Amino acid sequence: MSISLRGVALTALSSALLSSTAHAGIFDMEPAKGGFYVSGFVGGAFPFDAEFEGTQSPGAGVPGAPGAPANVEVDFGTDAFFGGAVGAQLPFKYWKIFHPRLEVEVSRLETDVDDGSFNNGDQSFSGDQGITFYLINNKSDIQWAEDQRIIPYFGGGLGLASVNTDVQYFPNNGVATTATFALEGDETVFATVSNIGVTFKTNSNIDVYTEARYYKLYDVDTQRVFVGGGANQFNANLDDNTDGITVTAGMRINF
Repeated sequence: MSISLRGVALTALSSALLSSTAHAGIFDMEPAKGGFYVSGFVGGAFPFDAEFEGTQSPGAGVPGAPGAPANVEVDFGTDAFFGGAVGAQLPFKYWKIFHPRLEVEVSRLETDVDDGSFNNGDQSFSGDQGITFYLINNKSDIQWAEDQRIIPYFGGGLGLASVNTDVQYFPNNGVATTATFALEGDETVFATVSNIGVTFKTNSNIDVYTEARYYKLYDVDTQRVFVGGGANQFNANLDDNTDGITVTAGMRINF
């Protein structure tokens, strides 16, 4: 008797995740069609304003007042968001209509700085922030009929995000015309996402879908440094949770 590798993998995956809850009777489960897929998507990112907060501790000769606040608000612009995923539709439903999927995703956004302020002052801002996500997502299709063509879904995910922050600014005092201070950071932080979307089934193995997402990055650290006159001198450590919304359209190829 031959056993397909795909069937073994799907069964093992679902058993490992849900066997304990199924035996406990938490889920009313029944068999359903499973399978693997790859997907790709593109759309827009809408980052919320970030407020990096800290306390100044400038070194000798660095402008700033020790112990004073160093609060930098950064307004990010709208930009592109794109990525891809490899996933599996698990071979069961729970509560009769929820058909779960698991996937591994890599995605990217890079947004320019529109505006900002330091300690609520009047400054000119420029720069950008790039974010690369590495996520494990759990999504549930809502299927109440076998021949359903429009399938809403919801879910969430968690993982890591590589964040590169490069923001510069100078006071609008009529004297400075180039950056005097900067926010710099390059680190990996914990990330979570929440998703809602709709899949449109076709007559082939290709689905199209659209999705909205809220993302949040936790404890994004940056340094405020003095860069006037070509310097690069420490002033303060700053921290913020960074979040936003993305809206995308994508294609999913089922195997």
